[in-house]
Order: sequence, then C-alpha cells, then structure tokens
Amino acid sequence: MALVGNLKDLKLPSLIQLNCMERNTAKLTIEHDGKYGFIYFEDGQVVHAEYEPDIGEKAVFRLLSLYSGNFKVESGIRAPARTIHTHWNNLLLDGLHQLDSQEEGQDRKYEHLFERLFTVKGVERILIFDENGEVVADSSEEESESPDIYLFNILQSEALGALMQMERPEFMSVVASSKKIVLTSYNQFYVLIEMNAKNKLDIILPLLRQALA
Repeated sequence: MALVGNLKDLKLPSLIQLNCMERNTAKLTIEHDGKYGFIYFEDGQVVHAEYEPDIGEKAVFRLLSLYSGNFKVESGIRAPARTIHTHWNNLLLDGLHQLDSQEEGQDRKYEHLFERLFTVKGVERILIFDENGEVVADSSEEESESPDIYLFNILQSEALGALMQMERPEFMSVVASSKKIVLTSYNQFYVLIEMNAKNKLDIILPLLRQALA
C-alpha cells in the first residue's frame, strides 16, 4: 500500500529520513502546482531524483525548498538510473545547509509565514505584494496574475473606512470562479490568500488571524 499525504503535514526531510532509516527501496513522487518531482531509494540510499529540468542532487535540493505538495511513496520501485552517489545523510545535510546559506531573498524571508498559513485547511496559494501591486513573495513557482484589481479593492475599502472614521478592515474576501480570495495587510505589505471557494469564512478567518499573528 502506498503512503500518501501532503508536505504541509510531513516535511520532505522527514520523509527522506524515514525511507532511508528503514532501508526502503521505493519511489517518492511529489506534485506541486502541477509539476512532478521524483526521489528514488534503494536499500535505504537516495540514488536518483528528478525535478524538471534538473536531475540528481540539484533536483533533491530544489525539492527540499517546497512548502507544500502532495506526495506518494510506492514500495519496490527501482530507479531508472543512478545519478546520486552521496550518502543520504550527507546529501540531506548539504541540501539543508544550501537552503540556509542562500542569500536571503524576499521569498525565503517569508518562508515561515507561508508555512503557518498553509497549516490552514483549504489554503492553496499565498502572494505578498506592496502598495504598488509589485509581488515581493509567492508561495508558487507558477506565474501569477497581477494583484492590481485586489489592491484597488483593499485600498478603496481602507479609504472608505477612513472617510467614515471606521477602523481599518482586517480582512477582505472576494469570490472568483472556484476560488475564494482573502486579502489582509501584513506589516507594510498586503497578503493575498487563495483558497477553495467552499471554505467558510467564519471558520477560516480566526485560523488565518492566528497564523498571521
């Protein structure tokens, strides 16, 4: 039976350790934003990885940077090639060290915020943008639509609140096709949280408030 789950609940380093310490021969498939990555284990060693366009250790290092994504572990499947010869423990340490030592860009800066928000069931994507509509961090590698229309809505709402001497609105919600968009301010930026339209705001908003605190 295959082991399935989401990286929000079980992180990739833990998955790698689990398979290696149990000396598994298996294929780990990770799906993130419609892209697939693969890590192969043989007798408890990581022997091959793919995450387009990379293979080998570089693919593992890129997969380690994912915040979320569905995974499946299938036992007994052997690698189509051997592209990794480093011991799994050293490979994992090198990968985590590379992530830690990367020059801190805006996306890395908000990694912990993304992780907290992704613990809220139904959150699918997170965008952080400034008052000019420039995206400074995105939880997805896929190209995103401009948040200009949402920025206009939240700025108009803030202006209306100030005119009526009301408190600044904490959240705004917009339903777009099958998605529900929740907007809020965060420090000097704005956060756009994309989630399934079926999610109920009275349940979700307290959880989002806690994650953003």
